[in-house]
Amino acid sequence: MSAPSHQKDSSIPRPLPPARPLPRLFALTLGCAALALLVLQVGFVGEVTPVLHGATVLLSFLFALEQILTWLSRRHLQAWARRETLLLAVALTVFGVTVFLALAAWMGGKDARLSLLAHTAVQSVILGVLSLRGLRHQARLTAITLRPGWLLIGSFLFLIVAGTVLLKLPRAVVPGEHLSWLNALFMSTSAVCVTGLTVENPATYFTPTGQIILLALMQIGGLGIMTLTFFMAAIVFQGISLHDHLLLGEMIAEKRLAHVGETLKFIVLFTAVCEAAGAVALFLVLPAEASVDARIYHAVYHSVSAFCNAGMSTLPNNLAEGVLRHDILLQLVICVLVALGGIGSMTAFDTLRFMRSRVACALNPTLPRPRLRVHTRIVLLTTAILIVGGAVAVYVSEFLLHDGQSNGGSGMTAFFHSITARSGGFNTVDMAKIGPVTIHVMVFLMFVGGSPGSTAGGVRTTVFAVAALHLWNQIRGIPQIVVFRRRLPDGIGARALGVIVFSSIWLFVNFAVLRQLQPDVTDTALVFELVSAFATVGLSLNLTPELTDAAKGLIILNMFVGRIGLLTLITTFMPRARKPLHTHPQEDILLA
Repeated sequence: MSAPSHQKDSSIPRPLPPARPLPRLFALTLGCAALALLVLQVGFVGEVTPVLHGATVLLSFLFALEQILTWLSRRHLQAWARRETLLLAVALTVFGVTVFLALAAWMGGKDARLSLLAHTAVQSVILGVLSLRGLRHQARLTAITLRPGWLLIGSFLFLIVAGTVLLKLPRAVVPGEHLSWLNALFMSTSAVCVTGLTVENPATYFTPTGQIILLALMQIGGLGIMTLTFFMAAIVFQGISLHDHLLLGEMIAEKRLAHVGETLKFIVLFTAVCEAAGAVALFLVLPAEASVDARIYHAVYHSVSAFCNAGMSTLPNNLAEGVLRHDILLQLVICVLVALGGIGSMTAFDTLRFMRSRVACALNPTLPRPRLRVHTRIVLLTTAILIVGGAVAVYVSEFLLHDGQSNGGSGMTAFFHSITARSGGFNTVDMAKIGPVTIHVMVFLMFVGGSPGSTAGGVRTTVFAVAALHLWNQIRGIPQIVVFRRRLPDGIGARALGVIVFSSIWLFVNFAVLRQLQPDVTDTALVFELVSAFATVGLSLNLTPELTDAAKGLIILNMFVGRIGLLTLITTFMPRARKPLHTHPQEDILLA
């Protein structure tokens, strides 16, 4: 007998019932309390007092209780079981961390920076989870017919403004110092755009509160606030729509629509794993004379800064500080982190997939032989050529043509700056004393930059490689670009060459303006500063603190444009091209 018509099939997931007013009000209250506690602790108190510690423990307990009650009320809904279980696990983890902080007496006062960092992380997770519940309605926002560039620009502008306000909090700078609004905007833009140029020394001018704000801005800016938003939507809130897939695919440079969600998850997880491993490695190689708390703090900070290619340091002289300047293992760890952050998520994903497939083929020879994508091959080959060639060029220009500074050996110094010059921003020597030829070598490396989909800036390695191949083929009269036995799409060579031309024009115009704003500074120092800002590198010939207010504004603009991408900015503001209804007669002209 068939079931009565009024009965519904239990296998069909039921939609989530509307939230009741009382639980919704309770969650809203917790979110407001987390925000207030975070601002009070970070911005006004600047340390973890017993009262703030007790409030954090209570907040985490109420947050865990709220998630337990929510899970109990919705565990029978199969469509939402995964989401509620994940949120419950997050809540219990947060509560477990706060219990640990309560039991570990050394967190209370042995190191104020580490204690502040831990409590801030707990409060931020609570605030983030409660705030991101609004992503259940993210389709209402992304359904608006906006170009991906507008969302990218808007998200970075929002983050920069928020960072500026946070850096103006009373406890962000050391007592007796005053951070102007312009300098706060400069530092916020530099951190969000993972550039690393600083008008004030982060190690001596900012308190642990200010340093943690900069760290958060670097982390969110490196990943991208929209990437984090869509990641939470995909993992926690039952996936993202087809429209969101199309939108996000353009934002993270993933053209394979079916792989957008997988790539998104990989970006976040790859970042977390690399930064965690880098922090552990840095902790082990840092001098044992320092306290454990200080080593943890510096290790975490430099790991995030290196992987995000930001170049900001909690040491007064960056990595040219004291005994660290001769620490080869420390420099190697930084180099690995910078390189991993600069190759791009697509390249890392394809390389790991290839290595896994090769192992599988070794165990089972009947499996098809894996192959690296052409994009991955171009990135890896170009990166290797730039690292090795740059190291040789720096070595020759700095140690054969100039009496250069050497920390960790001349070879290690050349190798380190060959990597960091392409977007890392760290230095182990006084940049104001490097040779004139070395400056030009590093300007070229900064201009090329890192790879697409990475935290690095510049015109990108693939653009440089494809443009070089296009020019070479044009000289030989070959219309198509064939590399690694694959033909690249028609027009990609001219597009890559166009990026280099537009970038050069942009830098030329900005240099002319900067020349008028800083008439007493040499052209070499101005070019180095400008390219460093545009390529989001962060190296400077000690010029940044001496810039005028107008020059700082121009550098801020270049850092922002360099992070967004000049091509993205142009295509966002340029009206969409219409297909012509007819063609015109062809006529040749003379070029030479």
